[in-house]
Amino acid sequence: MKDGMNEKTIAPGAGDCGTCPLAKISAAVWKDILRRPFRKRHPWVFWIGCLALLGVCLSYFSMDEPGERIFGKSERIALVTVRGLIMDVSDDLAWIREIEHKPWVKGVLLRVDSPGGGAAASQEVYDALAGLALKMPVAASMGSVAASGGLMVSMAAERIFANASTVTGSVGVRMDIPQLQGLFDKIGVGQETLVTAPYKNAGSYTRPLAPEERAYFEGVLADMHAQFIDIVAKGRGMPRERAQALANGKIFTGREAKDLGLVDELGGQEEAHHWLAEKSGVPYERGLLTRPKENHWIAEGLKSLLGIDIVALNGAALYDPRSPVFLYRF
Repeated sequence: MKDGMNEKTIAPGAGDCGTCPLAKISAAVWKDILRRPFRKRHPWVFWIGCLALLGVCLSYFSMDEPGERIFGKSERIALVTVRGLIMDVSDDLAWIREIEHKPWVKGVLLRVDSPGGGAAASQEVYDALAGLALKMPVAASMGSVAASGGLMVSMAAERIFANASTVTGSVGVRMDIPQLQGLFDKIGVGQETLVTAPYKNAGSYTRPLAPEERAYFEGVLADMHAQFIDIVAKGRGMPRERAQALANGKIFTGREAKDLGLVDELGGQEEAHHWLAEKSGVPYERGLLTRPKENHWIAEGLKSLLGIDIVALNGAALYDPRSPVFLYRF
């Protein structure tokens, strides 16, 4: 007798089956087993469960916004920001693609504060946003500057808001060709370039443009200019002739742009958000879904201490001073 229990071998639920292996375990041993914690009795089950729970917790707390949930996300309006020079747009395009794959995003607020940038880069962002606009309402809010390429990306929006003093317009394309021949002559440096085709070295920074090269580049600029006019006409629903009349390179204030049909309403981001909330049915109070922030702690430190926004200026690093560059830029 031990602890008031008989030492007779038993197996719970096994009856008198003396041949069952469990029948050889005494009642005291069974009592000891059942007293042990679950994690010791079933270690594999315990740790697999812990890992599964950890995965669920990580998924929950790594959501883009507090409103996201694993089981049934709440409908949201997403914010897309185009800021600074439009040159390297890989992050912007990645965020737009991510929005496309979120079925619970019901609208997009495009915030533009940019003087424009590269011709191809501006068109890439416009095309991506125009694709989004086929699936959901898109509203653009112009900040201090939304000119040239900044205006182009705004053309993808169904509704465009600008402040009265916003600088916009500047419909046109420009080409910068560095001229360093005078400097090279002064310091005694020269360069020879061998080519296999007559226009392969057109726009070289070591010599002035030849007349035939100037005509060649003017033809390229004319085609890019025509593409810009087409985008404005389509985005604003105006006759091409009217859009062409606005494509003189001039800038306009937001108030002037409204009178010209480039802008729908005077207002800021809040007004654009309210319009989207009504259009999409997503409550304004739910806020905006923003792109997850990257850890630019060095850039943020410089911006705080010196007022230098490295992230906004990173596109400038893509300029090659030796080569011509085509720009939709104010």
